Amino acid sequence: MSEDTPETRTQALIVPGEHGALHGSLSLQPNAPGLVVLVHAGPPDEVETGVFTDLLRQTGLSTLNADLIAANEEHYPDLHHNIPLLARRLLLFLGQLRHRVQMGEFPEQPIALHAGEDTTPVIVRIAAQRDHDIAALVCRGGLVDLAGVVYLRTLTSPLLLLHDAGDDHRIAANRRALREVHCHSELRVIADNDTRKADTANQLAAQWMRRHLEAPAQPRPR
Repeated sequence: MSEDTPETRTQALIVPGEHGALHGSLSLQPNAPGLVVLVHAGPPDEVETGVFTDLLRQTGLSTLNADLIAANEEHYPDLHHNIPLLARRLLLFLGQLRHRVQMGEFPEQPIALHAGEDTTPVIVRIAAQRDHDIAALVCRGGLVDLAGVVYLRTLTSPLLLLHDAGDDHRIAANRRALREVHCHSELRVIADNDTRKADTANQLAAQWMRRHLEAPAQPRPR
């Protein structure tokens, strides 16, 4: 589990949802070049998420772990596949971040989105809606085509897709989906003989985030 260093400031971030409060944990690093929002549909695995969050902190990035499912909704499995609903809830978290910046609680900084499995199309859809507001995306598994072809075609944020070898159906589907995007994109497959798949995926994701969060901001069309 992640632990604060003396330089790290961690605070709860709670936003109201239709059927209960949505909970997040915001960890701010001093002089961070950007903030990574780790998107979850349900309580994240504390060990796996903690390891990745620690790695991001070690690279100097701030993080927000955001759970898009209220505690009293966890027994409704259909919610995990409701992309429009989850997208609206992710916008609530991004709006809360914007509000706190406007209140002077921390400086404005680029934002990247990270998701796995069912939530991958959610972050693709939101990044497409927010245009240049999102500096980078990392999707682990999942099917990004479920975001919708219109969103794929309008996506401008650099997109990294990570899959374990053997996930042939979704790898093929996501390769087809990448034909629709015009942004910088990569699909990386973690080899079966990689004895530390999770560590490799974490490192690739962290490197992608850091690279694009540090890149010069692109002008936003008006």
